[in-house]
Parts: sequence; structure tokens; C-alpha cells
Amino acid sequence: MHQNDLRVRKTRAKIKRALIETINEKGFGNLTVSDITEKAGINRGTFYIHYKGKQDLLEQLEEAIYSDIVQLFHDNGTISSATSYEDLNRQFFQKFSAYIYGERDFILAMVLGNGDDPMFYHKIKQILTRELLKRMEYLGIKMSDEIPHEYIEEYAIGSMLNLSIYWLEKDNPEPPNEFAKIMMRTRTKAPLAFASKE
Repeated sequence: MHQNDLRVRKTRAKIKRALIETINEKGFGNLTVSDITEKAGINRGTFYIHYKGKQDLLEQLEEAIYSDIVQLFHDNGTISSATSYEDLNRQFFQKFSAYIYGERDFILAMVLGNGDDPMFYHKIKQILTRELLKRMEYLGIKMSDEIPHEYIEEYAIGSMLNLSIYWLEKDNPEPPNEFAKIMMRTRTKAPLAFASKE
């Protein structure tokens, strides 16, 4: 990697970390570029080389998350190697769990903190719904007509995201591969199936 590229990545990583910390301390609406640069240990001029302002910084970080999630469905043969809905789920949960664990601090700041963008969670849900439906169509998998499809989508994606946030919020979350297994179990059993008589 070129030295300048490495320097840019390190600077952007510092800025991102500083943004997360200041969001958690003050909320996005109350923080300033100066707060970010002071926390990151850089000058304002360096910040403006990379971003137009705090809103541009936030939007770029959000767009990177959205783009990365879409790529989870396309990298490493997710489409071509999945031969069933179970295969698709397993591959996706493994990749998704590992990815969001790596972005844990930013995602929690946006969803549970004061990231000041209520659409962040909903945008991720929209992307997941769209991409999973595409993969299902590719595999020739159709949803049951027992209830309207939008309720199935909301239950499947909404519950998955809520469990993911719960997992990330834990003080000591399970490793991503363990959480992926938990998610797989929730996909193959209805909630009542987990209940048993003593």
C-alpha cells in the first residue's frame, strides 16, 4: 500500500473514532468540527481536506455502511454458492455478524446514541429486505401466502436487526460466529418452539 494511502486511512480512522466519541458525549447536533479535530488530535485544515463538514463526514460514514452491507450479498459467491434458503441464511449471517461487530461502536452511536439520523436504522432495514428478496428470487424461493408478505418481511428483518442491536449492546457479546449460529436458530424455529413445560 502506498504510504500516502496508509496515512489517509489512519487520519480518517482517527476522525471516525473522534466522531463516535463526541456523538456519545454530546450528541451529533451539539458537536462541532473543532470538537472532532481536538479529540482526533488533528488540525481543522486536515479535517477539511477529507470532509466538507460534520454532516458530510456523517453521510460518508453512513453511505460506507450501506455500501458494505450490499456487498455482503455479492462477495465470495454468496449468490452462486447458496443452493437453498438455509445456505443463504448461513452465509449471510456469518458475513453480516462479522461486519457489524467490526462497526459496533459506530452503529450503536447511530442507533442508540445521539447520531441524529433516525433514518439510519430504517435504511439498513430497507437494504436488507431488498437484497434478501433478490437472493430468494434468484434461488426460486417464494414466501407463503398465509399472511401478507409485508408482515413476513417486517417480522424477519425487524427481528433480525433488533436481535443484532441487542447483541452489539451487550457488555461482552458472543463472538460473531456464535451469534450467527443463534440467528440461524431463530430463523428455523418459531418463537413458541423455544418454550417448554417443566
